[in-house]
Amino acid sequence: MGKRTILGTYYEMYRSIVERTRVSIDGIAKAIGHTGRGHARSTISRHLSTMYKKKISFRPNLILGTFENSQSTAFFCRKIERKGIRSTFQKLHEDEKVNYALFLSGLCDYFVTTRDPDIDLEKYGLEIVEKSTLYTPVFTVPYGWKISMRDALKSFVDHKFGKGSISREINGILEWSDLDWKIYTLMRENARLEFTKVARNSDVYSSTVKDHYYKYVLPCCTVTHYFFPKGYDHYLQAFLRVHTQYESSFFTALEKLPCTSYVYLLEDGFVTSILHESTNDLMAAIERLEETGIIDRYLLYTPLNWLV
Repeated sequence: MGKRTILGTYYEMYRSIVERTRVSIDGIAKAIGHTGRGHARSTISRHLSTMYKKKISFRPNLILGTFENSQSTAFFCRKIERKGIRSTFQKLHEDEKVNYALFLSGLCDYFVTTRDPDIDLEKYGLEIVEKSTLYTPVFTVPYGWKISMRDALKSFVDHKFGKGSISREINGILEWSDLDWKIYTLMRENARLEFTKVARNSDVYSSTVKDHYYKYVLPCCTVTHYFFPKGYDHYLQAFLRVHTQYESSFFTALEKLPCTSYVYLLEDGFVTSILHESTNDLMAAIERLEETGIIDRYLLYTPLNWLV
């Protein structure tokens, strides 16, 4: 691997998986130049295991796209009575209709996503502050992984922004079989899961799983990849509700940061989850974008807990 640092090796391995989600260990080795005498295949397997253990990366996930008959709705909610805020969060997690719940500090108490747009949140004593269709989220591939967070934020602010929105699409009817749903459920938290393991839990041959995965499941999904140079737990997290006329270039600017950022597209604007190391530095960057007119308005939330 020459003079490449271990973090550089991790990043190149991550990029090889971004380019080919189910690339083999041999394929990763070839992609990063770890071949020939003295380069053991087991080294790549060990590095990959270490990346996941240290949370420098996560296993790639499958996220189902937005369809006419299968789409998510996002809610920003506030507890009307300022009692039992945390226990209410736990109840939301236990609700089978809730896909994802985020416990927030800020103007609202919760960010909730569900595939039932008519979910009854009032029974939890919640006031709905905002409701929106949740379009397929997008995730950045970070290019600022080897520079300091402060330098990366400066690069983020200095980006040449141009007006333009991120496309929001609702596809036609999702026509998945029970097997397709089974494959998606088993693989959504690990798109690299061996087809043989999926087959054992689906009562079909692995060749059938492979065929359905590539023909029906994968084309309807987005594959998400993650990279956090110092490990996910090292960073602070900000949850920003943003309105801007510069959506597309804002997303491109986020790629200049060291860590993967998540962008949840709403009907009007978006929410972005940014990992950082200093609230003061991040807010200075965001306020600078507001001062220069890149951001029209925003709300800052701090995630306290999240449950899926």
